[in-house]
Parts: sequence; structure tokens; C-alpha cells
Amino acid sequence: GGRGRMRGVLRVESSFQPVRVGLVEAGLSGRRSEASEILEQLGPGTRVDRVTDAASCRARVSTVPVDLVVLENTPTARDPSSLRQLSALGPPVIVVLHEAVAGDSLDALRAGATECVEPGPDLDSRLTALALDQVRQGRRHREHEEAERRIVELEDYTENIVQHMNSALIVVDDHGRITEANPPAEEVLGAEPGTLAGRSFEDWFVQEEDEATLISRTLEEGHRFKGAETTVRRSDGRRVPVGISCAPMKDRRGRNTQAVVLFQDLTEVKQLELQMLQSEKMASIGQLAAGVAHEINNPTGFIHANLHQMNEYLADLRRTWKVTSELQAHVARGDLGEAQRVSTQLSQLAEELDVDFVYGDFAKAVRESQEGSERIRHIVQDLRDFSYRDTGERVEADINQCLDSTANIVWPMMKHSVVLAREYDELPRFRCYPMQLKQVFMNLLVNAYQAIEGRREAESLTEPGEIRISTEAQSDGIGVEIRDTGSGIASEDLGRIFDPFFTTKEVGVGTGLGLSTSYSIVERHGGRIRVESEVGVGTSFQLWLPTRVPTPEPADD
Repeated sequence: GGRGRMRGVLRVESSFQPVRVGLVEAGLSGRRSEASEILEQLGPGTRVDRVTDAASCRARVSTVPVDLVVLENTPTARDPSSLRQLSALGPPVIVVLHEAVAGDSLDALRAGATECVEPGPDLDSRLTALALDQVRQGRRHREHEEAERRIVELEDYTENIVQHMNSALIVVDDHGRITEANPPAEEVLGAEPGTLAGRSFEDWFVQEEDEATLISRTLEEGHRFKGAETTVRRSDGRRVPVGISCAPMKDRRGRNTQAVVLFQDLTEVKQLELQMLQSEKMASIGQLAAGVAHEINNPTGFIHANLHQMNEYLADLRRTWKVTSELQAHVARGDLGEAQRVSTQLSQLAEELDVDFVYGDFAKAVRESQEGSERIRHIVQDLRDFSYRDTGERVEADINQCLDSTANIVWPMMKHSVVLAREYDELPRFRCYPMQLKQVFMNLLVNAYQAIEGRREAESLTEPGEIRISTEAQSDGIGVEIRDTGSGIASEDLGRIFDPFFTTKEVGVGTGLGLSTSYSIVERHGGRIRVESEVGVGTSFQLWLPTRVPTPEPADD
């Protein structure tokens, strides 16, 4: 009857994973003990390692994974020292007593046994149920310990990576407090080691114009940002440009509980960018040097001529003034005869010198010289403004003024072959990088002039081409168009004109970086640039610039 009940239990447990049992049993001359027979029926693949003493059992448990240790009615079952040693190895220990001796079960449990099975009916069922239960609990315990060990290993591994990675990293909780930070983060933010934890990220990360920071948007909206640009305010107050990536960390209910923030100091990168822009800007000025020199030479020439003429006029006027002073002296002395004679002399001299003409021409020369010097001043001022190194910070600027000053620099080079038309709308001032936008306008105007020159030469045209600059105030930004009547761009090249080093110009004329740089500058402002062109008709570049400081778009997950 007992075996049938045991087999009923086994059928229920048929899906249980194979069990390995270490059994310490009394020597039975090779016969299997009752406990051995019961344990071998725990499930498919069950293996019972039979030994006769505790030392052999400890050796077996130390070398192979064992799910359960069973002591069957042996001296070991009643030896507290042996029980404690076996229990210390890890697997649960069940003591099977075939004789009911008062206190044995309690002593075994006190010594470390997990369960005790005393004599009685249905030993097979009771032992089977206890064995399976202890195996389950033991496996769960080992899995839990293994999981904790793995967690500790992963935490150590992750901490090691975080602390030794080159990029700065912080973890921010849903209250905006920094919970983790590595040494590069402390270095970029200018914080003392170990002082970031518990501080608000807003002490360093500040968004322009009261916009939500990228970290706030990650925490509140769950957005990811990759490779965005922003600035941080170091502990010493200095603003530093950084490239930043943010990703949310969610709990099991899908709530955003933390944000992982990676960032890198872009100071050196920005300096290199500014150096590149400055180099290209000076190269553009070099291309315009001949035209600018000619434009300055013209007013300088007639100022020089006027000065020479005014010196002669001044000598004539000095002669007139000398006779006038003599006349004044005779009148003061009452010598009317001499006064009459000198007056006649003064009239003859005035007629000889044509004093009225001298006075008029002298005033005209002064006005022309003033206009020439003012023209030179404007040219020099525009060149100085254009060549001025960008600060790398947004400032308020007037786009119409930026266009005008840039066009005035280019105009001396192209005025003999181009008609320049300007149609400006009234525009609001907005925060931008004006020096960089002037570089864009310079590139587009020089390209337009070169396209017109190329077409005039290819088609032997005598009429000048036209460059039309127009601006338009829009609801969400500013539109700028620079249209020319040049040679145009072939349709197969339109898709590549913004690629670095791509150029349709002859070798030595273009570097292929002007439009690529222009595209990057417009994109940095959050704007757009597009081109329309037809060969033999001309080209139109259209820019749109947002009047509000743009915030980065979330990255695709």
C-alpha cells in the first residue's frame, strides 16, 4: 500500500528536475536501505550516492552538486558535530530515525538538521514529500544566493566601468537629485570628488531662455537625446559647452524613475571649429582683397588729389587775406587814400584768383573728401566686423545688418559685373551667432558672383548679372533668400553640394567646404537651407532661421 501511495506522488512530480541525493546509511551488506529505495523514486534521473559515514558524504558534497543529504538511522544522525559539519556544506539535511528515542529529533534539529522523519506509517510518502519540499527550498535558496552574487558582481563590474569610462556620467532621480557620478563628471562640472551625490542637477545644467533642460524632459516625458549640445555652468561659474545624451530608466510599472546622462566637454572641439571658421573667413577675405583694395584706392586717390588742390586754394586765400589785413590796417588808421589804393588792389587780386570759384570748389573738395573717408571707414569697419573672431555665444543681432555689412565687403569685387538688389523686410532681433551667419552669407554671395562670372565668360555676355538679397519676417522665424542669374547647378549635383569637399569649380577656385560649413552653421541655429537651381538660368538659396533658441529633438528609440 505504501509503495502505491509513493508512486502516486511520483506521478505528480514527474516534471521535477532530476535530483541528486547524498545518503549516509548504516552498512547493510550491500542491500539497499528503505530510505534509498524511497529516494530513488523521487523522479526521472534521480541519483542517490550511498555512503556509510559522514566523512565520505562531506567529500562527495564538496566535489559534486548535491540537492539533499539524508542520514538514515546511523551514528552520524545522532552526532551533533557531524551534523553541524554536513549542514555547513549547504544542502538541506534530513535525518531518518527508525527508532523513536526521546529527544533525538530535537537534538538533530538543534545540531543543524533541516527536518527529522520519525518511525511511523507511510514513511515513504512522508519522506518523499519532505525530500521534494527541501529540494525545492534548497534550489530556491541557491538561486537566490546565486542571483545576489551575480548582482554584486554586476554592480562591481558596472561601477568599475562607470568609474573608468572617459565620458562623464551622472544618474539623476525623479526629484532631480544626482545619485551617481563618476570622476570625469566631477572634472567637467568642476566639483570636488564625492560632492555631487545628493545635489540638484540644475546647479550645473541650465537651459537658455527658461526652456526645460534635456534632463528634465527625459525625466518628465521619457525622451531620449543623443549627441545634443548644451552648456553647463561649472562650480567656478564658467560656462562650458558639452555634448549630451540622456536616457530614461523605468520601473516595472513603466514610470520614469531616473535618467542616465552622458556628457563630454566640447571646449576643445568648439575651439577647433572656431579656428576652422576663422581660417575659412580669412581665406574669403583673401579672395576679396583685390576688390577691397581697389575700392579703398578710389576714395584714397581723390582725397589725395583734393588735398593737393585744397593746398593750392589755401595759398591763394592766404594772399587774399594778406591784402585784406593790410586794408583793415589803413582803415583803422584813417588813411583813406591808402585804403582806397589797397581796396583796388584787393579787387584785382580777387578777380585774378577767381575767389568765388575757389571758395565753392574748396567746399566741394572738403565734402568729397569727407564722403571718401566715410566710405573707407565703412569698408574697414565691415572688414573688421567680418574678420572678428566668433565668441561662441549667442547674442542678439539684426539679420538685415549682417547681410548689409557682408554684401558691402563683397560688392567691391563684383560691382563691375553684377547688379546687387536688396529687398529687406522689417525683422525682429534674435539670439544667434552673427559672425557665423555672416560667414554663410559671404559663402553664398561669393558663390553667386563666381556663377555669374562663369556664365558671362561662357556665353560672352556683356550685360551684368544680378544678385537679389531678400528677407522676410515669418510667424516662427526669419526667411532669407539669395538669388543669382549665374550658370546654375546641374540636377545630378544638387544632392551633393552640401557634402564636404564637393565642388563644381575648377581646381584652385573652390575648397568644397563653403557650403558644407554653411549647412552646419544653419543647422546649429536650428534652421534649414535649401537650394533651387536651373542650368543657364540661375540659383536660389533659401534659409529659414528660428527666432527662438531651438531645443534638440528627441532621438529615435
